[in-house]
Amino acid sequence: MAETKVSGRDYLLFADIDDDGTFKPVACLTSNAITSSLNVIDATSKCGDQFQPGPAYNQTIKADGFAIDQTGTASKDSYNQLYNAFIAGTVFDIKMGEATPVAGNVIYTGAVFISAFDVTAADKEDVKFSATFTVAVPPLTQTVTA
Repeated sequence: MAETKVSGRDYLLFADIDDDGTFKPVACLTSNAITSSLNVIDATSKCGDQFQPGPAYNQTIKADGFAIDQTGTASKDSYNQLYNAFIAGTVFDIKMGEATPVAGNVIYTGAVFISAFDVTAADKEDVKFSATFTVAVPPLTQTVTA
């Protein structure tokens, strides 16, 4: 079995904020990460320690990037589009994976809403944003491309 490492530069977050079936990259990201957790039921008693997986998943996607402004037809989801979706409480579809998937690549998909949004404008730096996408109905679907 051959193995191929996946470049973080090519592992992007795409969003369909407009619900038109078109996924645009969330840009210009410097990092994106999925965090998943499952609650734990503590069934410890005098008979011994015991823990069981609980029924509640929690998943978020954290994305950090440079704020971009666009004119004309948008090719990426800019920070102002993300902010508008955040303020409106919009639930929209995302996918995260390689920009151009090949056989064996993993892609995550699901519906999210933005639960946190920050803009940072430090002296002598470009403006950056940070957004937390909370999965509306976890867990995300994981698909391996054929």
